[in-house]
Amino acid sequence: MGQEFSVNARKLAEGSQDIGELLGRCEVIASDAVQAIAAMEAAAGHAGLASSLSGAAEQGAKAFLDIGAAYRHVAGSLTAAAGTYTSVEQHLASRSEAILREMR
Repeated sequence: MGQEFSVNARKLAEGSQDIGELLGRCEVIASDAVQAIAAMEAAAGHAGLASSLSGAAEQGAKAFLDIGAAYRHVAGSLTAAAGTYTSVEQHLASRSEAILREMR
């Protein structure tokens, strides 16, 4: 027995928007986290602790930038897939109509 597989282009596009919203939240959290670490660094009063906090802020910022890039990639891929499926569906509908006309 065959299995049915269907794709809803509208749902893919909505998923892309959801990912975009997650990216926005991630950026706010990243900014807050890096600012908090920078404030702790400024208040540390100890060179070694300040250096460690500075390194943590840099690593945190890089991690959040990487996460942001992943979110953007996924959102873009969902948008592209939605567009591809929409185009294919339109093409198939058009070809089906043409074949029906030829059969008449």
